[in-house]
Amino acid sequence: MPSRKTLSVCCFMIATLMFADSKGLLFAQSDATSIVECTETTEFIRVSVRGKPVLVYNKAVQEPPQGIDAIYRRSGYIHPLYSPSGRIVTGDFAPDHAHQHALFGAFVDTSFEGQPIDFWNQHKRTGGVSHDKVIEVQSGDEVGTFTVELLHQAYPVSDQAKPVLRERWTVQVYADTDPGFVLDIRSEITCIADSPLRVNQYHYGGMAIRGNNQWVTAESEKAIRQFVQAKESDPRLALPSLDVAKHQFLTSRGERRFAGNGSHVKWVDLFGRVDGKLCGVAMLSHKDNFRFPQAVRLHPSKPYFCFAPMVDGEFTIEPSETYTASYRYIAHDDSPNAESIEQAWLQFTR
Repeated sequence: MPSRKTLSVCCFMIATLMFADSKGLLFAQSDATSIVECTETTEFIRVSVRGKPVLVYNKAVQEPPQGIDAIYRRSGYIHPLYSPSGRIVTGDFAPDHAHQHALFGAFVDTSFEGQPIDFWNQHKRTGGVSHDKVIEVQSGDEVGTFTVELLHQAYPVSDQAKPVLRERWTVQVYADTDPGFVLDIRSEITCIADSPLRVNQYHYGGMAIRGNNQWVTAESEKAIRQFVQAKESDPRLALPSLDVAKHQFLTSRGERRFAGNGSHVKWVDLFGRVDGKLCGVAMLSHKDNFRFPQAVRLHPSKPYFCFAPMVDGEFTIEPSETYTASYRYIAHDDSPNAESIEQAWLQFTR
């Protein structure tokens, strides 16, 4: 049993509603009365700052594009997430990993009532996460807030669906846009079943980010595979350039993709070019999080990472117990500025 039963997830973002974005979502500026506007519709919660879009939370089930199995439909996640210049830093329904839904969270290798349940890999059909209800939506001049609840179910696409976890996201979006759009999410995951859920030791799971779909191509993956093979004979070989790899990672320890994978860090930045311009997103882990500094999974070839405390061993969420985590997200333009991100982490955790 973990010593800390409450995970505080904090993420900060900034946005404004004023025009139709790449998904055809309308952001309206003219009637805005607050600097940070949070607007709810039947399908979305949209957040903007000073007329610029920051994020969209998907209440409604999002259907996959043609050619991707309907099993990957999902609600209860954030996409798009924007940089201050309006570039989208998250990706959804990537053909290679259609279950990685932009800014999302789920456990992977778990045990419940004697059965293996995977809430992450939708194609296994043993578990899933979905939006359940909206608790509050509030605009403001310094911060906008919305609170939603998600449901983690076992066997969600069968007549044996059983609720296991109820997760509450409290999302705060700030008017201050330095060093980028900043979003805090506090995640409170409560076991609502009569039986405990055991999260088994595994190399990924938890809160995650999938980057823009422009950040991976067949050519970029081939280049990374060739690098891995060549590095066996030349350990000093440098990583492929950003132009070749399409995206890069940077951790709080100054490490990149392979050195950083599995390391225990305060923050990770994922960045690349969208429509020819550099942008990215940093994810900062709070010092009060369970097993801080948490291990991170940096995918060997895809633009995706997560903070994964289960890397360091199993833990259990007992009935009626709440597991909390806090992360901050900074969506930015240009290359990551390590000093600015470190200062943001210090401010976040003070």
